[in-house]
Amino acid sequence: MGDAARLRQVLLNLLSNAVKFTDKGDVVVVVDAEPAQPGSYHLELAVRDTGIGIPQDRMDRLFTSFSQVDASTTRRYGGTGLGLAISKRLVELMGGTISVESEEGAGSTFRIALTVHAADVPTRISRDDAIPHLAGKRVLVVDDNATNREIVSRHARSWEMEPVAVERPSDALDLIANGEPFDVGVVDLMMPDMDGVTLAREIRQHRTERELPLVLLTSLGRLPEGRSSGVFVLELAKPVKASQLYNALVQVLAAELHVDTPVEVAVDDTAETSALRILLAEDNAMNQKVALRLLERLGYGADVVWNGREALEALEQRTYDVVLMDVQMPELDGLGASRQINERWPRDARPRIVAMTANALPEDREACFAAGMDDYVAKPIRSEELAEALRRVRPLETKDAASPNGGGGGGGGGGGGGVAVDAAALDTLRGLGGDEFLTEVIDTFVADAPELLATLRRTLDTPDTEDLRRAAHTLKSNGATLGADEFAELCRELEDRAKRSELEGATELVDRIERAYALLEETLASLRGAPAS
Repeated sequence: MGDAARLRQVLLNLLSNAVKFTDKGDVVVVVDAEPAQPGSYHLELAVRDTGIGIPQDRMDRLFTSFSQVDASTTRRYGGTGLGLAISKRLVELMGGTISVESEEGAGSTFRIALTVHAADVPTRISRDDAIPHLAGKRVLVVDDNATNREIVSRHARSWEMEPVAVERPSDALDLIANGEPFDVGVVDLMMPDMDGVTLAREIRQHRTERELPLVLLTSLGRLPEGRSSGVFVLELAKPVKASQLYNALVQVLAAELHVDTPVEVAVDDTAETSALRILLAEDNAMNQKVALRLLERLGYGADVVWNGREALEALEQRTYDVVLMDVQMPELDGLGASRQINERWPRDARPRIVAMTANALPEDREACFAAGMDDYVAKPIRSEELAEALRRVRPLETKDAASPNGGGGGGGGGGGGGVAVDAAALDTLRGLGGDEFLTEVIDTFVADAPELLATLRRTLDTPDTEDLRRAAHTLKSNGATLGADEFAELCRELEDRAKRSELEGATELVDRIERAYALLEETLASLRGAPAS
């Protein structure tokens, strides 16, 4: 538990600098925590890059206001040098320190050290109770990139596995030829001297797929049909997420243990387990949080994209069994994306498409089905409806690399001069993660709302009503999720007017929406135990 906003500000500054000054190589964030005295942790965050580095005789200028390393740096990269000075001050105000290690021409590492309080979290199922678990399994990691080796190894150690990481394929072959035991291998595709497919075929001269199953990591998307057949049991696209890698290793080792169906680690005893590969297409950050938490509670995981165009790109890269598709999205909406999915893939080879929309009228459903969608879930999303929609999904049979993906008491209206919100909606959010998750959702809503309200006011007099409609739609959806029914209804009315381009009296309606939000903000502040802003 700490000052998330200030820490985020400092990290974004360090990351911005790292990207700006790194022409090639990589930028990595490493987070470590060690228990301090009871109830607190020593937290260290390191931002490491392979950029231009800093001369030793200029290091003392780094954290000084209006100072760059030298004038040429300012000319080439811009900036005043204020960022690091402010970052240093913020870290010190949080009781921490910030330091730097650097070598000219070889990159820099900025470190933040803080002592933070331990958060109270609900008891989760332990990995030792999950079947099959990965503890004690030996994993061979082969990748010429040191950062990739470190990331995979760190993940493996966090699951109590024993990683052995090597840079050269020849070193991996030596280990195997000398009889080193491994339960699974994770192999990069693009390596000098010998690529991952060639290495895997050499490994097959010594170990069968049953003796040493191999997982391929590739940044090239799917390999051509047959290129990796017989040597890899799974392919994963880079950069690989922890949940994807975990689920892939569980699936591989489940097969080794003769478990018929790959399983996921469930959040609670009642959650179902599934190997469905799920893609969530949703442009609303708050809706993303709620949908992902609902999926987690049901035993699922998902990859997230922000619009229909990104959904199509994701489907080109890997196979998904189902797409949870928001209808209202920028660049390419859910209806357009669904039409293109149906055009590009045969029905038996494409994912099932489940519409997610706050527009629940019969004509809205008909529009979704006419666009080629297969199912429909109304917002605010309810756990039982989502579970039922996912139970109707039939996993695609594929040899492709896609990886399986992975409460508190009742509440009511706020106090003070706020407005009532629906207690059932609040209970639903609390049930997904207690008061902490409810606070997170409220904070997301309050952070996004001012810009959306400003968009309503700014676009009232413009001939194009699309931005007005979209902002009203987002406010409606977010308000409904929090049980703010009256606020959501006002936003729905404005959305409908924008759809019809009938904006007579819309100024008064926006006034009412702004007043309703002010009261709603008071209620939400009391719910999260903080004063209204």
